[in-house]
Amino acid sequence: MLGYAGKFLEVDLSKSNVKNTTLPDEWLKDYMGGRALAAKILSERLIQKWEKVDPLGPENILFFMPGPFTGYFPGGRTCVTGKSPQSNGVVGSTVGGEFGVELRCAGYDGVIVSGKAEKPVYLFIKDSDVELRDASAVWGKDGKQTDAWLNRECRRLLAERYPHVGVWKEPAKLYIGPAGERKVRTSVVVAKWTHAAGYGGYGAVMGSKNLKAVTVKGTGPLPDVADLDKIKRMIDVVCKGSYANVLWRRWGTGGGGYSFGAETSSEPVRNWQEECMTKEASAWTSLKVGSGLNQRGVTSAAQPTV
Repeated sequence: MLGYAGKFLEVDLSKSNVKNTTLPDEWLKDYMGGRALAAKILSERLIQKWEKVDPLGPENILFFMPGPFTGYFPGGRTCVTGKSPQSNGVVGSTVGGEFGVELRCAGYDGVIVSGKAEKPVYLFIKDSDVELRDASAVWGKDGKQTDAWLNRECRRLLAERYPHVGVWKEPAKLYIGPAGERKVRTSVVVAKWTHAAGYGGYGAVMGSKNLKAVTVKGTGPLPDVADLDKIKRMIDVVCKGSYANVLWRRWGTGGGGYSFGAETSSEPVRNWQEECMTKEASAWTSLKVGSGLNQRGVTSAAQPTV
């Protein structure tokens, strides 16, 4: 089916078994994107015993799912999901970075993980070369230490197995730190140093499975699409719209901090369990551009040149 690699990587940690699996084309059409497709698989496999499935038990299924636009359309999100230890429902938590693109270039539309490993492991993926490897040496390490260890370990492994390629760049990776290992229900799944799938507590799900990380290096092409020229036109439309938006162009997603606090007075209290509207915030929202301040609360002379 166009837009898809045509196979998923299914990992049973309890049996140390890795295999390729396929899904019906009807599912791929009707449940497009990582969130929807993972929810469909969960429904098919666990719905009859949903209330009995412990989110931190081996029966829970953990998904790492990009979508058919990943790698083509602006943005490179990967959905990390399963039964959530925070809600006992399904939370589609997404993370940015290269992981989804690398996974699709390795020939996979997603990774489906079940079971629990006997000892800490990480999943190594280089195209069809897939292996569960010992992660005991990095278990207990924090995020930066884990990232550095995975970079060294995977680059060494790639150089040994594929010496003809030259110098390998670091792989894309998703990993957990000590909070996930200890099954803290608010722990995240991290990419690089500062990106994370922060909703749902899926760091705890990885920890419950003794899965420290998933690393991937893909050297193949992205899946074919039906109309590449149309994809290019869509990318152009989104890019032009982004450049035309002053707030987005200058501040990116960081502009949300201003918008939430000043424009809508959505001031988080108790981890956003509540919101508070103060007199000062109310007065701030009434400020107009003509008052001498721009929409970010600084004078025109102080604005950065972009």
